[in-house]
Amino acid sequence: MDLKPALSYEEQIEHLKAYHNLHVDDYDEAIRILKRVNYYRLSGYGIGLKEKDNREKYIEGTSLETIYRLYSFDSKFKNILIHTIEQIEIQLRAQLSNYLAMKYGAECYRNPENFVFKQTKDGEEIHSKIILSFDEECKRQKNVPFVKHHFQKYDGHFPIWVAIDLFTFGNLCSLYDIMKNADKAEIAKLYSTKPNYLEGWILSLVEVRNICAHYGRLYNLPLKQAPFLYKEYKKYRKSGINKVFPVIVTIKRMLNGNDVWNRFYNDLEKLMDEYSDVIRLSFIGFPPDWKDVLNN
Repeated sequence: MDLKPALSYEEQIEHLKAYHNLHVDDYDEAIRILKRVNYYRLSGYGIGLKEKDNREKYIEGTSLETIYRLYSFDSKFKNILIHTIEQIEIQLRAQLSNYLAMKYGAECYRNPENFVFKQTKDGEEIHSKIILSFDEECKRQKNVPFVKHHFQKYDGHFPIWVAIDLFTFGNLCSLYDIMKNADKAEIAKLYSTKPNYLEGWILSLVEVRNICAHYGRLYNLPLKQAPFLYKEYKKYRKSGINKVFPVIVTIKRMLNGNDVWNRFYNDLEKLMDEYSDVIRLSFIGFPPDWKDVLNN
């Protein structure tokens, strides 16, 4: 099949109007929008706004400006999310490194005997994979001052409280996964939960964090990882459909209503109010009483 031909901005607008039934309120503004964000990226925000009988055409009255506002909402939404998840990630790094260092020593992460033997679906040993990834990251960041310092002064040996900052969030999650059950339980206690819950929470945060960091779409996106929810919150996750609201409930639980949570909630409330004319709560899994749920 031949690729579609390239279209000028003007041709794109005419095509969107004629072929996709997309309304354009302001022609000059539409040009400016397409110069800022290409339509292929914008089109993801039109999912759910198409006619049932013809998926090529938008519902009557849908405008390019509306889709762009959904994109703008999503961009700001991801921005406040990633900064909040970052705080949880930094705290988790501190807690894991301190606990493991105190129990097993400074370079404990390199000794497989300190962990449970587990393999990936492909048969790779998880601990070895984590260490290989860490060593590669050290080489990649060899000119970063603290990395260079440990190569020069300590012959490339990194205590875990230093090494932990060179682990990806995904590897941090894997490290927790292979910790011994008693060790995992001690970390989970810090969040007043059980190890299987905490592990599920971390996995869901890793997915959302990666979407935010790599400019993906979060609005109206089914997520692969569904966090474990306690009984009072299970109703906010529909069977087979995982949207972002349960992750936000998880964030609330992990932050335990601290200042980071309060800032996030206040920013979220302002953002939701600003874009209330275009967003659909169901597309992000928010219940109608979401403010009461997150304030409770």
